[in-house]
Amino acid sequence: MEYGELIRIKELTILILIILDIVLLSYISFYPSNPGTVNAINQFDLFLCIILFLEFSINLKKADDRKRFLRENWMDIVAFMPVDFFRAFRFIRIIRVVKVLALFRKYLKKFFTFLVDTHLDQALGILLFAIVGGTLFFYMMESGVNRSLHGPLDSLWYSITTTIVGEVVIPPTTLYGKAITSMLMLVGVTFVGFLTASLASWFVKNPEEEKEIHDRIENIEKSIEDLKREIREIKELLQEK
Repeated sequence: MEYGELIRIKELTILILIILDIVLLSYISFYPSNPGTVNAINQFDLFLCIILFLEFSINLKKADDRKRFLRENWMDIVAFMPVDFFRAFRFIRIIRVVKVLALFRKYLKKFFTFLVDTHLDQALGILLFAIVGGTLFFYMMESGVNRSLHGPLDSLWYSITTTIVGEVVIPPTTLYGKAITSMLMLVGVTFVGFLTASLASWFVKNPEEEKEIHDRIENIEKSIEDLKREIREIKELLQEK
């Protein structure tokens, strides 16, 4: 495996971990959770903070101007501070929100760039449209007929699980309901295939772009060396005169 591919895998892994951490921290910040769940999420957050701290330290060490690096990336320090360290404070919920915003600031741009580069933004749009449409139509067709369907939230849960997981938690009873189920499962399978192909293309594409950039840098460095040599020759000629 090439070095460029390893870098992409590292970035994608950290991005997934950060998105998961944002979702989990947001959940325990706004919804009541039992102590066991909160403790498990805090442990996961601590694990991610260690990774972000190591990444920040490496980037700081490589920076030419460390003071400027700290000025431009000071919010990253908030991102790798474990919220569990502040659980004794009354404003722990505010700290969680601030950390979520810091994580968003650090990786939101990279996330949207990744979506555009892989065209997953369009695929996610279609997936979201299918889930919303499936929720509405399934509720319209099955409401009052399907005993397992008790409200719009059940219909939404049915659409999400059918599309993303491929599991039908509420078996349809009408012909239209079965047709909607088939369409949602087809969209889900297509999305997974598109996601796999996009990721594979992204991993192959970026090392090639990095090689092209590397070649350009080498050409620039060669041109600079040629200019330096010519300047030395001119200086020698001037000194002889």
